[in-house]
Amino acid sequence: MKSILLILMFLCQSLQLFGQVDDWGIPKIIDFPRLDKISLDNQGFIFLADLEGNLYQYSKEGKFLNNFSPPRQGSLSQLEAFWTVNIFTFSADLQEYRILDRFINPVSENRIPMNLINLAKAATLGNNNIIWVFDETDLSLKQFDYRRNRIIQNQPLNLIIDRSSLDIVDIKEYQNLLFLNIKDEGVFILDNQGNFIKKLNAKPIQKLGFWKGYLIYLEDDKIVFLNFQSEKVESINVPSGIKAKGILVNQNQVYFYDGNQVWIFDKSKTPIEGIF
Repeated sequence: MKSILLILMFLCQSLQLFGQVDDWGIPKIIDFPRLDKISLDNQGFIFLADLEGNLYQYSKEGKFLNNFSPPRQGSLSQLEAFWTVNIFTFSADLQEYRILDRFINPVSENRIPMNLINLAKAATLGNNNIIWVFDETDLSLKQFDYRRNRIIQNQPLNLIIDRSSLDIVDIKEYQNLLFLNIKDEGVFILDNQGNFIKKLNAKPIQKLGFWKGYLIYLEDDKIVFLNFQSEKVESINVPSGIKAKGILVNQNQVYFYDGNQVWIFDKSKTPIEGIF
């Protein structure tokens, strides 16, 4: 009898400890085999892409709403839905970009013009009808005006960022700044004219994710919050049982994802709520 009481006391203590460490609540789950890219818009809608470049739209509760299949199938290098009006996709394999409306209807789609850009390795949508493109052939960063089909600025990155491999794995414009994630080197910040500002000591392996003034990513089973102005770093543990490869945060939810699932947590019930 005494042994049984000791075991029960141990279990109660363990459950209390678990509740203190992992107070995240129960997530909603989207099952999505072969998930390749994910992005959120500013209304809380979720956009997912599979390995063939098909797009799927879900509500913030994880309910399927809509889908779009491009005429030419190919994996996406970039999926961005956080712009107010447009969704942007880019495929390095196909050398194609596409801009869609909020209902994932194509608004503008075209191949990267080879007479202006020889080999686009990375691209992101910017303000004022431009697309930032990293041209791997001449190691240059180009501002491409897709409406007028012309280059309005060309910056040789090998002169701006010295002694770098320029193996750019991700690029994104955020808060009028351009962020370049260079493999095994860090995240480099440029201004809206392509001038170097500084390098962040961060090496995220997921696509770049932001919330307010923070770069957010996973590292060693922790969620890292890096203030890209002050460079102050905070971190908390990933919830138990979640083996994710990336994280996204918006005003109301926290999203973890891997190649087969998306976990949606109510942010007000998570430890993240106390950080922002």
